[in-house]
Amino acid sequence: MEALFHLLFEIVKISVLACIYSTIALILWRYVGRKKPGSWFDKISVRQGNFWFWAGFVISVGLFVFMFSYFGDHGLGDHSRVPIGHGKAIEQINGTYSYIQSEGPISALSIDSFIVTNDFVYGYVGELNENYEGRYFIYELARNQVEMFYEWNHFSAVLKEKGLGEDVEYKNFDYYYREYWSGFRFWFLP
Repeated sequence: MEALFHLLFEIVKISVLACIYSTIALILWRYVGRKKPGSWFDKISVRQGNFWFWAGFVISVGLFVFMFSYFGDHGLGDHSRVPIGHGKAIEQINGTYSYIQSEGPISALSIDSFIVTNDFVYGYVGELNENYEGRYFIYELARNQVEMFYEWNHFSAVLKEKGLGEDVEYKNFDYYYREYWSGFRFWFLP
């Protein structure tokens, strides 16, 4: 039910964004049409209502498709998602269970607090982890491989070996969600 309400909210948001973007497009078309009389822009901008409607329709379809793409999918309802590169994403359900799900040899890896870099995600393993044993993990995104560690010393040594920061403040899912989906993405995209 939460997903349905969120989907309806996103459809309304897409409609509002499409109205705004098609109005901006109409203004630009009219401006170019006035500068170049008899041009294609001038002919199209004559039927302003028609242009505005069809531009809004095309933009809304584009925004709806983008909403379900890798870079636009932030989850619906109680499911949240943050893309981290290499086709992978960190997901969260019910605001409590964060995990990395991927195709291939890695199954759901429950994570607690972590650091995301260009090619690695590393940090503390979550409490509800059924598939992996250990307290710490390093997940190499490009190779889709995860290393598990029981002891901090071994984990820290591998971090140094890979050139990753060991004395950093590990963040939770909410931090990365706000970092990725706030700002222009919140206001200008679905």
